[in-house]
Amino acid sequence: MIQILFKLARRPHSRQELAAEFVVDVKTISKDINALTREHPIDAYRTGREVFYRFSDGYRYTVPALGPEELATMLLAQESIAGIGLTAQGSPYAAYADKLLQKVRDALPYSIRQRMDALAKVYGSAALPAKNFAPHVATIDTLTSAALERSRVLLGYHSLNSNEHSERLIDPYAVYFDPDGATLKLIAYDHQHREIRAFSIDHVQKLRVTKERFTRPPDFNLREYLAAHCFNGIHGAPVTVVLRARGVTARVFAERRFHPTQRTITPLRRDPDERDAITIELTVARGRGLIRFILSWVPEIEILSPPDIRNEVVAALRQGLKSHADAPD
Repeated sequence: MIQILFKLARRPHSRQELAAEFVVDVKTISKDINALTREHPIDAYRTGREVFYRFSDGYRYTVPALGPEELATMLLAQESIAGIGLTAQGSPYAAYADKLLQKVRDALPYSIRQRMDALAKVYGSAALPAKNFAPHVATIDTLTSAALERSRVLLGYHSLNSNEHSERLIDPYAVYFDPDGATLKLIAYDHQHREIRAFSIDHVQKLRVTKERFTRPPDFNLREYLAAHCFNGIHGAPVTVVLRARGVTARVFAERRFHPTQRTITPLRRDPDERDAITIELTVARGRGLIRFILSWVPEIEILSPPDIRNEVVAALRQGLKSHADAPD
């Protein structure tokens, strides 16, 4: 469906032409166009016996005039994130990313291309794709189409938390790349648990789009939802935590912002033990992501509140000590 939009953005296409291009029947094209018109200004018109589709908002495809500085910036930006996200190798858009990079490179003078290639080797992202999503392209396409059409989906899902398979009736809201886990996830309303939940795309074992329709909350915003309900790659209910850091960790906390809600309660200063100390507050998603974050700064961090998070971290530390009690020297 996204490819249909791209084709119509270039020029009008007939229904027969689109059906032949995507190897489907004309009824499928009509259904897809009907779904797309709910979000995009697409007109249908006849020329003789054939039906054509086009954008109806006066849009005409033109190649933007980009200067060499803009082309070089685009090249470096894409190179720096080439290993992650929806343009990573094995993703649905990898081929488009490769074509984009090649076209941008070809538009630059040879000497600049050499310079950009050299910069790309020393300028990039530390994140790497944890999984190959090429086998899941059909799943991604089906879920994004269902989200666009507001169609409920019956999902066969394997949960890592419970290590069990279950069937869920869901309302798909969005598919997004999670840089913390370097994976693709689905955000959907889960009717079984009566709440919005995250599902890992590669754990979807089967799915069926139903004829039921749903209405997504008009105020749902993916960025805002993730900021409030996802931290360090793990989803959960928001909780406010107050952390005190000392030593090198205190200096790191003073200059680094881990979350948009982060605020400093006690600024960086020397404590009675002559060590740098700082106290910060964050409202982030409860769960393993938060616990992992806190444990990664041990022993130079202390949880001041809430008590249940402090107890959970203490329990994790005790379990770790128990696991290593009989370890060989």
